[in-house]
Amino acid sequence: MPSLAHQLHVLVARMDRRAEALLAEAGTGLTYRRFLTLLQVSELDGPSQRALAERNGSSEAATSRMVAGLAADGLLEVRPNGRGRTLHVTAEGGRRLAVADDVLGGRFDALVRDRGHDPAALLALVTDLSDHVPED
Repeated sequence: MPSLAHQLHVLVARMDRRAEALLAEAGTGLTYRRFLTLLQVSELDGPSQRALAERNGSSEAATSRMVAGLAADGLLEVRPNGRGRTLHVTAEGGRRLAVADDVLGGRFDALVRDRGHDPAALLALVTDLSDHVPED
């Protein structure tokens, strides 16, 4: 019998694959990882590359490559500041982010509701668990 941890892993992997397919079908020009990066930059409102890496749980090197690609495609702007650089979603990045959010938004909530559960309650539970899993 699979454990809860295993089932959560399977669920997240399926959700990631489905999101990837939906974004491709809609012609957003974004992979799911690129969508998540743009979303996190917009939520953090001008983060440093290091803050972005910490937020998405990836290495600074991987984040640097992602940022460079998004900047080269005109979706992110890298601005120097007194201590380093800050990241900002460009107008085109914002447009694609909005389209991708429309494509993905609400689908999982609808599935949760269809299965007889409250999306807000599930969000609260998942957030609480995420906040208490050690990062090391």
